[in-house]
Amino acid sequence: MRELTSADLGILIQVFAVLLIAFGIDFHVSRRAARHHRTRALFFVVTSLVGEGMTALALVLTWVAIWSPAAWEQIDDLLVFIPGSIAVLCAVILTGEKTLGRVIALRGRDGGIEGSAE
Repeated sequence: MRELTSADLGILIQVFAVLLIAFGIDFHVSRRAARHHRTRALFFVVTSLVGEGMTALALVLTWVAIWSPAAWEQIDDLLVFIPGSIAVLCAVILTGEKTLGRVIALRGRDGGIEGSAE
């Protein structure tokens, strides 16, 4: 694995900050959806919490690496790569699930409109 430069670490901080904001704002479960689909809502919440935690960990480690090169020598690159990869994977899973839910909701609404026109 190649060594990360200061520019790489700066880009990583930006990615992790955006991911943390996305987890905080966009990934939530409505109470109505939680009542109707308990298992799916539980999976969604757990995935979101894991993603938030991993993003925060990777962000802190990257921040330490930028401001303290001596500390970065003590931190293995994998300690940033693994939580960061898990965070990105959680974001992709949650985005896919949310998109699928929207498509299903739209198809349900279209079906209701066509059914009422007949």
